[in-house]
Amino acid sequence: MERTETQWRFREGDEVYGADGDKVGTIVEVHPTYFVVEKGIFFPTDYFIPISAVATYDGVAVYLRVTKEDALNQGWDTDPTGYDEAAALATDVLRRDADTDAAATTETTPREGTDTIRVPVHEEALTAVKRPRQLGKVDVEKRVVEEQRTIAVPVTKERIRVQRRAVNRPSDARDTTAFEEGTIAVPIQGEEVQLQTQTRVTEEVEIGKEAVQRTEQATGTVRREEVRVRENTTVDAAEAARRDALRDMEPATRDTTDVADEPGDLLDRVQ
Repeated sequence: MERTETQWRFREGDEVYGADGDKVGTIVEVHPTYFVVEKGIFFPTDYFIPISAVATYDGVAVYLRVTKEDALNQGWDTDPTGYDEAAALATDVLRRDADTDAAATTETTPREGTDTIRVPVHEEALTAVKRPRQLGKVDVEKRVVEEQRTIAVPVTKERIRVQRRAVNRPSDARDTTAFEEGTIAVPIQGEEVQLQTQTRVTEEVEIGKEAVQRTEQATGTVRREEVRVRENTTVDAAEAARRDALRDMEPATRDTTDVADEPGDLLDRVQ
């Protein structure tokens, strides 16, 4: 819900979020130029956030122009005195931060009434993120192979043994086959070999997986910021002459880096 700062009507209980979506806290007091945010039981510090730091407001949630981390390091944890000036200073800080991000440079200008200037110095760090992926696969193939095998099987069969014996006895009345022609069939028994197959388990192939850890070297490029402070001061002719005289009075073996000392300290040492 887009509104101007004069149309916003913040209420106690509204949630405050940073530009990164992280929750900063809950509004406990509302003032004309700022509102008070209470972080909670574990972090009881209250923050006095200026209205100029608000980006949007949808009626129940307030969204700041800065991230949660930046909001907690803007010096808004001090109860303001004459908050109109503080709000203007906070607005200028927000604009200066935006210009700094756009130009990729940091230039800080001291303002009247401020004793400390904080210049954030950033540095990137490498972090490793691992995700599983398939490296390959193992195919286990099973096929049927036919082969000829010979086994020895003992079998039994009958055979005819003919044996003649000489006898001399009268024919018996029960002998009804006298003088009849014919054929007597004598069956012969034997064993026949029939082959059958029986399925048996002769071997088991067990397939398992185990995780093996190894160390890989990962190389990446990180960035860091360096801060250089250069002093530009105007030195009048008399001060320059006095510094030149002090420099000529120093011993020849003295390290030339002492020239950068304060002139007053160097004069005390010479005297």
